[in-house]
Amino acid sequence: MVTFTISIPEELKKKLDEHPEINWAEYLKKRFELRAKELIKFEELRNSGKI
Repeated sequence: MVTFTISIPEELKKKLDEHPEINWAEYLKKRFELRAKELIKFEELRNSGKI
């Protein structure tokens, strides 16, 4: 697996830290995967002329 590092504003980090029950790395991994699937589907529809 590849490591992906981002920088976020300190204020955002403080807000995330208020919710230690959430595994933010896992959440973002799932969101990235979902978004990538959405983009692939969009490209397929666009390339087929359906949109």
